[in-house]
This record gives sequence, C-alpha cells and structure tokens, in this order.
Amino acid sequence: MRLMSFILLLIFSAAVLPASVETTRWYTYEEGMLAAGSTGKPVILDFFADWCPPCIAMEEGTYPDPGVVSEMKDFIAIKVDTQKRIDIESKYGITYYPTFIILDPQGKEVSRHIGYLDPPEMVNEIKQSRGKLPKETPGFEIIYLALALMLLFLKR
Repeated sequence: MRLMSFILLLIFSAAVLPASVETTRWYTYEEGMLAAGSTGKPVILDFFADWCPPCIAMEEGTYPDPGVVSEMKDFIAIKVDTQKRIDIESKYGITYYPTFIILDPQGKEVSRHIGYLDPPEMVNEIKQSRGKLPKETPGFEIIYLALALMLLFLKR
C-alpha cells in the first residue's frame, strides 16, 4: 500500500510540476530592436501570419526544438505578425510566409530564408548566418580611445 501511494505521489508530482525546458524569449519589434541596440546582439526576425500552415508548423515544431533554442540564445528573437504590422512587413519587403531574416547588431541584413524550416534546417541556417556576422575584436574600443587621447595631447 505504501509503495502504491509513493508511486501515485511521484506520478502526481511529475504531472503538476513544470519541466524546466528552455525556450526562446520572443520580443515585439520595438522591444527587440531596443534590446538589440543596448546589448549589441544580432537579431532574428520571424515574419508570420496566423493563417499560414508552414508558419504554424514552425511555431509548434521548429522553434521549441532544443537545438533551435540553443542556437538562438545569442540572438534577440523578434516575432512580427504581418497581419498586424504591415509597416514592418513593408519595410523588409516581405511577400511570402514564413520569412526568417537575420540582422547584424547594427540592423544590416545578413541573411534571409523564405519558407518552412524543420529544426535541423533552422539550426544550419542560423549557423551559416552566424558565420556572416561581423567579428568583434575584444578591446578594439581601447585603440580608438588611445588614438583620441594621443590626438588631444599632440594638439597641446
């Protein structure tokens, strides 16, 4: 009887307690662009329509995939509902759904994919785009600061 109670308790606990599954934080366009500007992270823009079957398939199967979530960690992820944000859809010249765009930290387009991507294809697309992003040189700002200070002292 005690064993049965213990098993039921375990089953109940597993059903009630949420699993600690990582997910991607999705921003609205304005929030995401502001976050990208303040963090210096590149951006992933997901243009979708709620009536679009491939968009729904990506929402339910591709984006929750642990491999995709892991690859997207270094990006600011923005969802754009093209039925509500026609202004943003027009700005980026979106004509088909889903469309997936990667921007560098300065907002310049690095890559674009039109159409459905399954999880392995999405991971591959992100990795290829990551290779096109500008490389940061650690401490590069120090060189500019040193040059500015030298110019100040030379003018005196």
